[in-house]
Amino acid sequence: MNSVQALGAAEKRLESIASNLANLGVNGFKRGSTSSRSFDVFLDGRMQTRTTTRRTTDFSQGPLRATGEELDFALHGKGFFGVEGTEGEMYTRDGRFFLDDKGVLQTMEGLPVAWDGPRGTIDPNGGKVTVDFEGNVRQGETPVGKLRVVDFERVERLQVDRRGFYRAPNDLATTPSTAQVRQGHVESSNASAIDELVALVAVQRQFEAGTRLMSTIDQSYRRLTTPR
Repeated sequence: MNSVQALGAAEKRLESIASNLANLGVNGFKRGSTSSRSFDVFLDGRMQTRTTTRRTTDFSQGPLRATGEELDFALHGKGFFGVEGTEGEMYTRDGRFFLDDKGVLQTMEGLPVAWDGPRGTIDPNGGKVTVDFEGNVRQGETPVGKLRVVDFERVERLQVDRRGFYRAPNDLATTPSTAQVRQGHVESSNASAIDELVALVAVQRQFEAGTRLMSTIDQSYRRLTTPR
């Protein structure tokens, strides 16, 4: 039974590694990992060891890459850009934004970027847009507003959807972010191809060891149960 549980844990780890490798080029992506814990339970009149595996997200800073684009933004530090989702506010580290024809700042998926206070409107044909480290936006000399950048005390409770946006449970409140907004940059994935490939080799070895052990146990049972 322990071998089966070990193979199950290795399978979940393999899924995380595959996701990390697939998202190496995704801006703002945060690598996933797994953690396993063994514990004893009393079942069927005897003590048995069980293993549970939990998926976790590494929210550490990814490297910043300069693009020179006026509406590309990266966060240096802990925090997230707020986004107006169809079912409430969502959060992202991917700061590649664009303007629609009405001057609404949006994500590449077409969702409006959230602002602190009234929504800021930028003239698509107006002057140069500048953003300071605190997220204050100006077009020429005219203040536009402040981007909504927030953080969470228990960031591990955030839930990510299939598009990579994070959602907060109803009981998880936002806190002020200390992250700096860097204009003309984007944050790259914090996953490393080399690290993930090394982890992949380790998981493959775990699979091999587990399958060999199960094969040995199976052969032993066959010898014991085969009539002579």
